[in-house]
Order: sequence, then C-alpha cells, then structure tokens
Amino acid sequence: MNISQREMRLLVISFAVLLFGSSWYYIDSKVPEYKNKKIEQQRLEAQIRLDQRRIAMQQNWMEELNALQRNLQIFDLKQKSVSPQLMQTIKNIATKHGVRITRNQPYAEKPTGDLFEMGINCTWQADLNAIIGFLTEMQQKGVQYDIRTLNISPEGKNTGRLKGNMVIHCAYIKTNKAS
Repeated sequence: MNISQREMRLLVISFAVLLFGSSWYYIDSKVPEYKNKKIEQQRLEAQIRLDQRRIAMQQNWMEELNALQRNLQIFDLKQKSVSPQLMQTIKNIATKHGVRITRNQPYAEKPTGDLFEMGINCTWQADLNAIIGFLTEMQQKGVQYDIRTLNISPEGKNTGRLKGNMVIHCAYIKTNKAS
C-alpha cells in the first residue's frame, strides 16, 4: 500500500484537527475549575494580607493594654472584698465636687484573669454643676471607672437640685503582691 502525498497531507491535517479538537475540549472543560481556583487564590492572598496586618497591630494593642493596666488599682489577691475601698474612693470624689451619695450597693465582682470588674450602684443628690464636675473627673480616670447607667431627675419643684442613681463599673487588678 502506497500512500500518496495528498493522502499524507490529509492524514496529517486530520490528525492535527483531531489533536486540536481534543485539546480544546479538555481545556474548555478545565476553564471553570481554573477560574474558581484563581478566585480562591485571590481570596486567600487577601486573607493573608489582612492577617499579617493584624499580627503587626498586635504589638500596638499589647502596648495600649499595658498602658491602660498601669492606671488600674492593684489589690492583694488574698483580700476578700475590695468594695469598701472602691466605694470610699467614689465617695471622696463625690464629696470633692459637692455630690452627696446617699447609698452605695456593690454588685458581685467579675474576674477575667487577674483583671476584675465590680459594679457599684450609687444613689446621689447634687446640683447640676456638682454632678458635671463629678462625671468629668470620673471620665478622666480612664478605664478605672465607667459609668454605664445614669438616671437623673429633679429633687423638687424649683429647688435647682437633682437626684438619681448611677451604676459605676470599677476595673482593678488582683495579684499576690499589692503595689
């Protein structure tokens, strides 16, 4: 059997078309998978960049946390109750500004590691300037005191005095050695 040159060209062209068609079919079936992998790769790269920024920021967060903790009161871990000292500190600040605290009621302390928080419900009487001065000083104490609930009402008709109650959350540290 002798194959002519024309038949040989047709055979090569047919083989090339068959090879090209099967390649095209294979590649076309893989395109959606490739696109999905590319999208997933871009998403993972973005997540890696975000995580790297968070890791870099962790040092700043730790420095801020340490700075905030330096301002907290430190009590001895063996001390049963710190509420009398916290209530006395609040009462001293109130007296300094002319706020009369008529009743204090501490709530149970909530521990988080060696950091503790205790709410103190205070009933008070004062004029507007006194309560503003008191609230301003409490705000300047930073994270040590946080007033989360504040109720104010007039004490009587045309007296110019106010009364109310507030819940002051006190943050402090308990360790084996009080500083």
